[in-house]
Amino acid sequence: MAVPDAPGRDANDVFLENAHLTYIVPFTTKFNPDEALQQGEGSFESKLAGIELRDQLFFDETVDVYLILRTQCADKQTLRLHLRRLVITLDAQIVNSHSQDLNSPPASEVIFSGGVEDVEDVFIVPDEVEDGTKFVYAVWKLSVFLGRPRIRLQMPSVVFSGTAGLKQADPENNPDQRDGYMLSCVPSGMNMLDSFASDPMLGGIKPHLSAQRVSRVAPATQSKESLRRIPGLQNLKLKIFPLLHCRVRFSRPNTSPPSPALIALVETDFTPYFDCEASLNKISLDVTNGTAEDLNNQPGMRLPLSCVAHDHLTFLYKLTPSSLDLATTKGPIRDRDLVITIEISILVRPDSESNPCTPKLSMTWTTPLDFTLPVNPGFGQPMTQPIQRSHRPSQLSISGGVDSQPLVSPSVIRPDALPSLEAAVRSATETTLPDFGITLTFTGPDKPVYVGEEFVWTVFVVNRSRPTSMIAPAGMHLSYSSMTASMTASSQARKLMLLVVPHRRRNEGGALGRPTMRGNMGGKKDSGMADAVLDENVVYAMQKAGGVDNTEVVCLSADVRVGPLAANACSVVELRFLALREGVVGVEAVKVVDLGSQEHVDVRELPLVVVRRRE
Repeated sequence: MAVPDAPGRDANDVFLENAHLTYIVPFTTKFNPDEALQQGEGSFESKLAGIELRDQLFFDETVDVYLILRTQCADKQTLRLHLRRLVITLDAQIVNSHSQDLNSPPASEVIFSGGVEDVEDVFIVPDEVEDGTKFVYAVWKLSVFLGRPRIRLQMPSVVFSGTAGLKQADPENNPDQRDGYMLSCVPSGMNMLDSFASDPMLGGIKPHLSAQRVSRVAPATQSKESLRRIPGLQNLKLKIFPLLHCRVRFSRPNTSPPSPALIALVETDFTPYFDCEASLNKISLDVTNGTAEDLNNQPGMRLPLSCVAHDHLTFLYKLTPSSLDLATTKGPIRDRDLVITIEISILVRPDSESNPCTPKLSMTWTTPLDFTLPVNPGFGQPMTQPIQRSHRPSQLSISGGVDSQPLVSPSVIRPDALPSLEAAVRSATETTLPDFGITLTFTGPDKPVYVGEEFVWTVFVVNRSRPTSMIAPAGMHLSYSSMTASMTASSQARKLMLLVVPHRRRNEGGALGRPTMRGNMGGKKDSGMADAVLDENVVYAMQKAGGVDNTEVVCLSADVRVGPLAANACSVVELRFLALREGVVGVEAVKVVDLGSQEHVDVRELPLVVVRRRE
């Protein structure tokens, strides 16, 4: 028996015939769809084209994305019947403009995935074109928070991708599908043991087994016709930049008797990616079972503060555990959380002007606190000057004054929420460039560099050492031996050697071997001792070290000798390189070694070379 065709055209086809989905990010933060799209003269398309749009966004911003659906319906009532079955979703992902490896695509990460929850809460605008065709436009607003991804950012962009689809109508509520036929792939409820009902051996018992219990039914999945896709804008790509970089450091005050309180230093560093004024409205610190006292009461540090690009501000707060914890807890005071919240307004276009644009940024993160007092808080802070040497080699790390480090663990003296950079700076034991008495000027190539070709760095070296004067003061007599020694020391020229230090590859440290524990007793191996269990951090380090980074550039000059250079003398040498990779390449450092005193210094401020691929 054939299924009768439905008379006329399907209502879904009428709704989807000219449907189209698009989405925009208006420039003004006080966008009103009623004023921009409904009031005034002109068609809807002309009004939509005249809306000013954003060209760049910021991380930690909550931006309003407006989704606009165009369709052809008879009236608003028919449109609302279809809107109940409409599904609209929006995804936002961060995509880098380029990748470090030419063989892999740029890194990307999805930071938002959501949809319109209440589809019936919509702003509807009817419109009629010149040929008399009537269209209806439905507008939704969806707020998207642009959080920071985990990937390393390299000229990032945010890509919005919206989709819309029409779900299949419910057969119980759709009179067009009440034709009396069973739904496909649904087993009947017939009795599989009906033929045994008249068996005299069962004593009048009628067994029953439904066909639904034995029939294998495929899992219910959405068919192609269950969600009919609506065509629309493929994606919307905008530039996105970070406005603010923040970190929190902690320091313990040196008081007597020692106090468990901590001093929190909130450092804010504004980036150069904006050319307008920014208002720092709020900095809030909330301690679990504790209090946070604001120490920024002096004039000029009270919020809100007006800031511009490249500003660096530091705010101080005193964190104290509750008195109840101090009275009841005799052991370490740990497991305390500090919640930091920062709110900023960007005055791209102030409210005093027309179509103002003042995006709001909100940053919130949590870090653990430890109010435990150190065992010996005064240990490691010497009252006298540490060991000093007047002519110490540059390789030794013995220093005094500010560079001296206490013997106590840094985590006790100043527990940081983020890794400290001072440790890396203090660990540098080589001589600094001004103390070395040598000035070097590096000049890169003045023409394009292509992959597989050589290029040259020109190094201009100047010996800034001053010759020793041999004029004796009045009343002082110099012997011949002392004069000869002084003349030899003053006339001694400096011989230098330049060594290029390339970027360290990830696998140069060597693969981590699996540690084993074997006992050898009397020359026999103890088979009952198992291998040591690897920590998950060690496994992660082994996997991360397994990758191999491609070499960017190779130095063709093994070692370059300069000199001998007398005082105030200069010399010009060349460093030759071979470019092996496209992009911005360079080296880690150039090590300058004095062959006479064996002192050395690493020059890290070196030019970068842009390598292109020849077409």
